[in-house]
Amino acid sequence: MEPKSRRAFLGMTGAAAAGVSLYGVSTMAAHNATVPEAQVMTGTGANNGTLTPFKDALRIPPVLRPHTSVITEITSVMTQVRLHSELPPTPMWTYQGHYPGPTIEARKGKKIRVAWTNRLNGTIPVKGVWCVPVGAAPGLEAYNTPGSAGTRLRNEVANLTAWTSTHLHGNHQHAVSDGGTDIGVTPGGSQLADYPNQMAAAQYFYHDHAMPVTALNVYAGLVGQYIVRDTEEDRLGLPKGKYEIPLALSDVNFETDVNGRLTGELLVKRVSGLPLDQITDEAIPPSVAFLGPYTMVNGVVWPHLDVEAHAYRFRIVNTALARTYRLVVVDEATGKPVPNAMKLVGTDLGLLDHPRAIEEGLSLSPAERADVVIDFAAFHGRRLTLVNTVAGVPAGTPVPPAAVAYPQIMQFRVATRAAAAYRLPTILSASFRRLTLDAVPQNTPERFALTTVVSGMPVMWELKEVPDDSQLGNGIVQIRMPTGLRTLRRTGAMFEDTTAFFAASGSWEKWHFIGTAGPPHPMHIHQMNFQIVDRRSVDASGLDLTIGGTRTPITVGSPLPVAPEETGWKDTITVAPNSLVTVAGRYGDFAGRFMYHCHLLDHEDEGMMRPLVILPQSALELHHRMAGMHAGMTGHQH
Repeated sequence: MEPKSRRAFLGMTGAAAAGVSLYGVSTMAAHNATVPEAQVMTGTGANNGTLTPFKDALRIPPVLRPHTSVITEITSVMTQVRLHSELPPTPMWTYQGHYPGPTIEARKGKKIRVAWTNRLNGTIPVKGVWCVPVGAAPGLEAYNTPGSAGTRLRNEVANLTAWTSTHLHGNHQHAVSDGGTDIGVTPGGSQLADYPNQMAAAQYFYHDHAMPVTALNVYAGLVGQYIVRDTEEDRLGLPKGKYEIPLALSDVNFETDVNGRLTGELLVKRVSGLPLDQITDEAIPPSVAFLGPYTMVNGVVWPHLDVEAHAYRFRIVNTALARTYRLVVVDEATGKPVPNAMKLVGTDLGLLDHPRAIEEGLSLSPAERADVVIDFAAFHGRRLTLVNTVAGVPAGTPVPPAAVAYPQIMQFRVATRAAAAYRLPTILSASFRRLTLDAVPQNTPERFALTTVVSGMPVMWELKEVPDDSQLGNGIVQIRMPTGLRTLRRTGAMFEDTTAFFAASGSWEKWHFIGTAGPPHPMHIHQMNFQIVDRRSVDASGLDLTIGGTRTPITVGSPLPVAPEETGWKDTITVAPNSLVTVAGRYGDFAGRFMYHCHLLDHEDEGMMRPLVILPQSALELHHRMAGMHAGMTGHQH
């Protein structure tokens, strides 16, 4: 049996990352309201919108190796992409005409310069609609079918024109090159970025980050992989060349015609917490983040890959807007999972110290990556299927209430000619050290953020420590940690609130993410390499949203499991409801205005994002003195 999986603990495996108990509000119950005829989309319900699994070969994006001495221009352009051979071509926004964009390769220590040029015209090629819940709250079964029949058009999506800001996720660079969410370009403009590539060999990825349209721009096609290599990795003899393949996972839905046939047009359904006739164009209703019924790998719905009976290295990234994948390899001949088929050699930010066997399921929340080796030598002449699973349900079984209508992801067709088994190196990264809570210096600065649900929507509160005798009330949160009582004051809940987090370049910090009500949130900190050093249960019953704070302290309880795929260096970590996750790590040697946020991109766009300013140590000290001076003159605390 696999180690107490974090996803088993979350109870939100597979598609349910955005799901079953999402938002914890009764407004998600199904409605039978009458919708004005002019607002209802036409169609037939499209229950016959089926596609043949494993019909099409996996698409492998082209590789781009920029020269270090020149500026490489990468353009965003409208392209027609065939996502399945039984679909008409789909209009998409793409990098260089490819979906996903080209896989950029760089060497550690070799700086490259990229001009990201926006050459997009017209409105976004995505149809957005609100739909009513179907099934048990919050009604995720509404996501299982294609088509917009019986939904309400989202006019705010239909009218969107292109503005873009490309972010290289996980790598370190100055803020002017980071793709700030509020620093974008419109058609004709270019964003110039310097990427020093000073970090270890790892799998990063690039994607659009423009506010408040990150989710829609990524869904439209603006995403691609970025791989850094170094000499430590070179010496390992890991599978390479044709035996190293990037896999970008995402989910998708499509519009249908009046006969229920899939048109290929990208469709974003959002389950609304309000009856459709109560939704106006002036406000976003409480809603469930997007989930699609079809899984794509590298922009192909349910592809197959012909492989030799040889070891392959798969660089997997979850680029979905909200769906968590729990990956299991199944032998089609037996219908059973293949234990230990996947060997994990790296996580978000590089190689582990030694390989970790994935006994059965490997979980990836949005933005998480896994560097995996599968040796097909023992499976010559067989077919294996990679499936998305829900913990406690047999692999390959559809789970409609969790919006897993189709569990299949892709198929491996193994050649009949046998080959010798591959032996992974015993030691991968000699420089890797597993962090523990005790190893983090006691004087390391600490930060706190809390996730909850307000008025039916998930929110994130940024918190700063204040004296324990501070008067309880709006904005004051107390939490009883294993080390004692901590009293915190809310300093922000929206990106636009006053910036309160300032840090020093190259410094170490410890962050505590407190999950209360709502779904799991994959939390991403720009410019920080971190490891999870503690995860514990939380009793958050003392949090009272009517007063905007705690009546009694949130209580931290017993330790909770850390999965193998969470044991390496990371930049994104999943925070479940009723849990505390503590990470410790170091900022890069760069400066500027960055961000931390939930990487459920719908949540990020709707406000679960805050600024983080990183300054050289000397500048930070001067900033603190100036802030203290202003506090003395105004009587306000900074």
